[in-house]
Amino acid sequence: MRIDQSECGCTIELDGEIEAVLQTSTGLGWSGIGFSDIMLGSQGTVSIVQQGIHFALSLAPPSQRFLWSGQTYDFSEDNIIVLEPGAAVVESWTGPFRTLTLRLAPEAVERITDASLTKTQIRTQFVPSRSQIAVSHLLQAVSADLETGCSTGPLLVESVSATLLQLFSGGETMPRRTGPTLTSPQAATLRELILARLAEPLSLQHLADAVGTSVGHLVRAFKTSFGVTPYQFILRERVNRAQDLIASGTLSLSEIVPLAGFNDASQMSKTFRRLTGQPPRAFLRRARETRPLGPSNG
Repeated sequence: MRIDQSECGCTIELDGEIEAVLQTSTGLGWSGIGFSDIMLGSQGTVSIVQQGIHFALSLAPPSQRFLWSGQTYDFSEDNIIVLEPGAAVVESWTGPFRTLTLRLAPEAVERITDASLTKTQIRTQFVPSRSQIAVSHLLQAVSADLETGCSTGPLLVESVSATLLQLFSGGETMPRRTGPTLTSPQAATLRELILARLAEPLSLQHLADAVGTSVGHLVRAFKTSFGVTPYQFILRERVNRAQDLIASGTLSLSEIVPLAGFNDASQMSKTFRRLTGQPPRAFLRRARETRPLGPSNG
C-alpha cells in the first residue's frame, strides 16, 4: 500500500501496510494540529518532509531505522523522534509496531508559543523514550482523549503541544517556571467562561479571545495564575460539578455524566477516581449516608 499525504506542514510518502488506525484527529478541525495513533504492518518505508514541528513515539518496534542528514539511527525499543522545520527523514522498519504522531504546522507553533518558528530552536533528534518518559505519557493521553470522545475539544492536544514545545526548545521565548500572570478581571472572566461552558468543547483560542490576549501568553499566564493548565482546570471543575450534582440527590449518575461535561460514564469514573481517589459510586454512597433524613411523620 502506498500513501501520499500532506497535513499540518508535513508531507508523508508511505510504502507499507497500516494494520489499524487506532485514533486520528482527521475531521475534527484542529487548527494546524494533526494527531494519529496507528499500528503499522510487518515492514515498510516512509519518507517525511517537515515544515513545522513533528513529534513521534514508536512503541515496541522489532527493528526500526531512521536516515537523516547522512546518519542512521537504529532502534529495537520504544523511541521518540523530534523533527525540526525543514527536516527530511527516511524511516524503514521490519515487524509490526504502534506509532503515535503529533504534527504542528508552522502557524500552530507560532500561535502556541507566541514566537516565530525559528525562535523555538527545536532540533531534530532520535532518542529512546526512557530518556523522555513524559513524552510517552503526553502522546498516549491525547490518544486516550480521542478514544473517549475528546470532550474538551482541542484543549488537551493544545496543552500537550505547548508542553512538548517547551520541553524540546532551547529558545528564551518559550514558557518558563515563572512568567506573566492574568489580571484579576481576566482570571474572573476565564473562570466564569469555563464554568458556563463546562459541558462544551473549548480551545485555547476561545479562552485567549475571551480575555484579549494571545494563546502563547494565555498558556504561560494561566498556569502561573491558577497553578494548573487550562485542561487540568476544566477537568477539576467537571469533577467538582459532578460532586455537587451527586450530593444534591436528585439525579442518577447517568444523568449527571453529560451535565458535568463527560462523554460517558467510563470517562467520568476514570477522571473522578484520578482526581479524588474514589469512583463516583463511592462518593454517591457516602453522600447518601450523610444526607439528613426528612422530617418524621410523628
